[in-house]
Amino acid sequence: MIRNKQDLKEYIRKDLGVYLSPMLKRIKMIEFWLRGTESIPMWNTIYALRYYEYYLNRKPKLSLIQKCFMQYWRFKFRHYQLKYDLYIEPNTLGPGVTIMHPGFRKIPSFVEIGENCTILPMVLIGRKKPTAKGKAIIGNNCYISTGVTILSPIRIGDNVTIGAGAVVTKDVPDGQTIVGIPAKSI
Repeated sequence: MIRNKQDLKEYIRKDLGVYLSPMLKRIKMIEFWLRGTESIPMWNTIYALRYYEYYLNRKPKLSLIQKCFMQYWRFKFRHYQLKYDLYIEPNTLGPGVTIMHPGFRKIPSFVEIGENCTILPMVLIGRKKPTAKGKAIIGNNCYISTGVTILSPIRIGDNVTIGAGAVVTKDVPDGQTIVGIPAKSI
């Protein structure tokens, strides 16, 4: 969670490191043009999200000018959400998360995603029942492929790969590759 300016800088540094190759980190913007246009909107979305989280988490201590900045970043993040069909709640993504390509993703507020995860389009994280309580906790370095549905309450360990179209309803231990409906380890 981003609580101060130092946390914000650290999150942005880690997020930017994901979208840039190590060789071209010194020439930051050239990489976006070399990789094509898909990385630009996703980077802009993550950037707006991080600033909105920064001001949102400081809410009780905000001055009038900071409240205006918070509304600016909220508007900008909301604009990208609507434009690229992303439904991501603040304070759900860890640092270094990669959102690949514009396309539908639903990540509600009861989700915690760890560091350096990759999330492809058409990913839905929801609940098994409308009355179900509990969180969906996704570990570090996970790869969530296209068309995945994750139903909480659930805990997915570190270094897990979830194959395309999988429906995950049970906890997954570290280092597994899971596929299918319902998802099973291979």
